[in-house]
Amino acid sequence: MRGGSKGLLRKNALEIKEGISLLEWTIKQANKVFQYDDIIVSTEDLELSNIARNVGARVLDRPTELAQDETTTAAVVENVLQHLDPEEKIYDAICILQVTSALRRKEDILKSIKMISSRKYDSIISCFELMNIHPAKQYTINEIQGLLIAESILPESHPLQQQHANRHQRAKVYQRNGAIFLVTRKHFIKTGHLWGGCIGIIKMPFERSIDIDTEDELKKARFFLEQNN
Repeated sequence: MRGGSKGLLRKNALEIKEGISLLEWTIKQANKVFQYDDIIVSTEDLELSNIARNVGARVLDRPTELAQDETTTAAVVENVLQHLDPEEKIYDAICILQVTSALRRKEDILKSIKMISSRKYDSIISCFELMNIHPAKQYTINEIQGLLIAESILPESHPLQQQHANRHQRAKVYQRNGAIFLVTRKHFIKTGHLWGGCIGIIKMPFERSIDIDTEDELKKARFFLEQNN
């Protein structure tokens, strides 16, 4: 992870609970599930490197060119694999625990591992159900011949295009929350993507799906942990 951030300044090193930083919190979650050698933090930042090493993670120095705003997580994963397993003999799957999505639990991670180990899925993502938002009710606004025209984001033939169905009749819709991404090495090499193919989902409640990028979101996550852990 990068030391800098555009939203909440140095958010990965901020306290989430009882003096524990977001990074340390995530590594402690990983320690409950994975072996030491398999917990890897890629960073260019000295403070984050020290935090990671102090709580038992392997640290891989991230090249400067992979510590930019436009750097993708997939590019970082590729760099890690090239350094640690270039011959593809060690890792057959990659699990990413996003530091700012801190409210995952041990059982969420274990369930994702069980699903990917079944060899029925190419990738696993954690999601929450969208209760009051549905793509059948969403539109973009386009200007056509001087008129602002609302156009449905879904084509009429899309199976989710249930405009006239009531809430209980519509298919459920889920949104990624960033807490867990788990993908087979085979799928990642083939596509360069961290999810896709046959995707399984880990359902998490909305209240545990906070992605911390603002001071308000950090306060909400802290409050949740105070009340529930």
